Order: sequence, then C-alpha cells, then structure tokens
Amino acid sequence: MLVHRNLKPQNVLVSSHGEIKIADFGLAQVYSHHMALTPIVVTLWYRAPEVLLHSGYMSSVDMWSTGCIFAELFLLRPLFCGYSDIQQLQKIIDVIGLPAQEDWPTESPILYPANWKSGNTLNQLLPNLYQEERDLLLQFLAFNPSKRVSAFEALRHTFLAEQ
Repeated sequence: MLVHRNLKPQNVLVSSHGEIKIADFGLAQVYSHHMALTPIVVTLWYRAPEVLLHSGYMSSVDMWSTGCIFAELFLLRPLFCGYSDIQQLQKIIDVIGLPAQEDWPTESPILYPANWKSGNTLNQLLPNLYQEERDLLLQFLAFNPSKRVSAFEALRHTFLAEQ
C-alpha cells in the first residue's frame, strides 16, 4: 500500500474526459509498520490531527486529506486554514468538535485540551449538503484515525456507490 502523504487539490489532476490522476509523489512511501515516519508531511491545511499531534500515522492521513479536499469542492475554499500546527488543530476542533478524550492519542506530547472551546460548525459551513455527502465527509474527518473511513470503505459508501 502506498501512502501519498501530500494530498491537496493541486496534486489532484482532472482531464477533460473526467479522468482523475494523483500527482507529486515526492513524500510518498510504501506503507509498512516499520517505515520511517517523517514528522513534517502533508501541506498544513490538509494535515491529519495525528500528524499535528506528533503521533504515529498510517495511510489514514491520506483519507483525512481526501476529506478536506471533498469539503473544499462544496465550500470553494479550504476547510481548515491554520498558520501553525496548534492553530490548525484549533480550527479542526472548531469545525468538527472536540473529540472524546479516548480519541486523543496518548503518545502525543500535546495534552488533551479539555478547556478548548469547540464549535462543531460543520453544519453551519455546509448547510446544504445531502445526508449521504455529510455522512461521508464526517467519516473522512473522523478525528481518531482508527475510526476514519478507508479508501475501500469510501468507495462503497452510498454517496459514491450511486455515482
């Protein structure tokens, strides 16, 4: 399995025939449990919480980035626009809400922010999403990577299966 580690709109190419191709494999690696985890991967606005929290990461970082791109297709702008890891994390929590404490990585040097305000503003940002679109987006943007949808599961989601 290949982990791209830098999915963003600029790396998704669409031909005039509607074919989609992924570009820029400069940070890509073949995934294994023993692969070296580079601490700075993925453009900040598309970076998964586990990377922001300096925790271990897997191929699910690409699914988080896919969710950010998916949301951007509806918003016509990036969903999370932070300028530092901490600000990016705060913006994520503002939109999807503060995760349950058990979903916070225990190995993170950043402690669980029980006092952070969380907005859960996704419904306000994207009020016109159909239920299937919202459900898939929330599965892409699951804070806990083990609860995040896989590529295999996403392709079988009702929203994509109907396409």
